[in-house]
Amino acid sequence: MAKKVALVFGGRSLESDISVITAMQTLAALKETEFIVEPVYLTEGGFYMRGVDDIAAFTPFERDKHLRVILADGVFLSVRRGKLRREFRPDVALICCHGGEGENGVLQGLLEFNGVPYTSAGVTASAVCMDKAASKCVFEQMLLNVLPYVTVRSSDALFDPYAVTLVCERTLDYPVIVKPASQGSSIGISAAHDREELAEALAVAARFDDKLVVEEKLTDFVEVNCAAYARGGEVIVSETERPLSAGELLTFEDKYVSGGKMSGGGREMPAPVGDELNALVRTLTERIYRTMELKGVVRVDFLVDRVREKVYINEVNTVPGSMAFYLFEPAGKSFSEVICDIVEDAAERGAARRARPAYSSPVLSFYGRGTHGGKCAP
Repeated sequence: MAKKVALVFGGRSLESDISVITAMQTLAALKETEFIVEPVYLTEGGFYMRGVDDIAAFTPFERDKHLRVILADGVFLSVRRGKLRREFRPDVALICCHGGEGENGVLQGLLEFNGVPYTSAGVTASAVCMDKAASKCVFEQMLLNVLPYVTVRSSDALFDPYAVTLVCERTLDYPVIVKPASQGSSIGISAAHDREELAEALAVAARFDDKLVVEEKLTDFVEVNCAAYARGGEVIVSETERPLSAGELLTFEDKYVSGGKMSGGGREMPAPVGDELNALVRTLTERIYRTMELKGVVRVDFLVDRVREKVYINEVNTVPGSMAFYLFEPAGKSFSEVICDIVEDAAERGAARRARPAYSSPVLSFYGRGTHGGKCAP
């Protein structure tokens, strides 16, 4: 029997529009499979179905034209004339959300509560990878190379930017990069070469997050990305890429606007850092995937210092744009094959979880009989 797949995308995130594009690309790839697919759009705390299978439906999105549903007991339900109506029971949720509640573990927790297997990292790994400060702590514990950094509260940066810049200067050397801790797609990120620019960069980033990361910026480096996913215990690692930027930093426009397509300003594959460093990047990608117990397609972003030929871990994207399908094409893996693999892997994990033995505790019946006067022992 064909598996039923809920293609979940959107969410309260600055990257919601990018999520729509990823979902439409994925939906097109799913047409080459035998899955029964139901697109489900997440916005402002609500799920919507029907007519959310075309980008035109989101320019702008009009809720009244679509069916609002809730997720309960593993089923998407609508409310019609005061009665609940079953709309769709997914076997697997294929997550195409970028940022916010769709990638930070909130959606993952909701799906787990409902017993729906899903194609992304679990609650803990999703939350950690979404938080750049928290993930750096994990990377350091893994003895990975991490650029020197400082974590800053946005409230402190806005209240006394001079004091915050002094703290940063005691630890870091210019130039530095200021990032919102839990945003993606280069939103709110800027470089600073002196105290004045740092104060301005802090003010910009503080608009997008409660917590900021300030880290030293390499001056002669190459950004190198590599993706991976698991199928049946095997981790499949992609080719490497160098995303191209028009300026000092890879911007939102570089990624999504240049050329009017998701490929943005383009990429070089494999990354032009030599066979040895590319092999190291691929090895580190698999190690990170296994150690952090990641699931689904993940893209790991690195920075390669050309001068010292040193590889630094930058961040982990647990739901990458376009599902990073293009990185697997050199290995002969089509978009639809990658999607099939992660859906089947999620279904198998769900089946294994359901097969775990249940434990029946006698505690409540014991106290319910009035033993100890119906009171718990101290």
